[in-house]
Amino acid sequence: MIQFKLIRSTIIRNLKAYLHLEIIEMNGGGDIPKTAFLTYDFTEGIGDAKGFPIVYAEENKIKYVETVPFTVSFLSYADDKATSFENAIKARDWFKTIGHDILKDLANVIVVDTGPVENRDIAIGIEWERRQGFEVMFRTLDIIETELNPIEKVNIKGAENLGS
Repeated sequence: MIQFKLIRSTIIRNLKAYLHLEIIEMNGGGDIPKTAFLTYDFTEGIGDAKGFPIVYAEENKIKYVETVPFTVSFLSYADDKATSFENAIKARDWFKTIGHDILKDLANVIVVDTGPVENRDIAIGIEWERRQGFEVMFRTLDIIETELNPIEKVNIKGAENLGS
């Protein structure tokens, strides 16, 4: 199973501590902060693994292990473009440096790529929302465990004369 809550918590808690900004889920339905803030969205959910899983037995379990990708989109909001841009750059740089190690050590997540910071301003009526955004592509392990049911005894037809 993918530890989604652990991954999300590790990203948000540590990035928030680094930036000293509120980070909220995009379209999460909560109150919008009055000052600069970031939003996040797991844009496409968790992707499918490529190829076949690694399958092995450990104790009384069979483990299926696959590497799966996922992408998170971040938007930086502020009253002015410069602040929005600067906060987005700081957040992206965190994933390239300190965040890379934190996510690997605490959540078993690897930062694969950080996209460019882009202007994503939008007009809402006569007002402009100043925002800059970027995507981060990650990989993590999907580990599925099932009970090991060993074959205790087998009858092989035609094998009675073997080994005599």
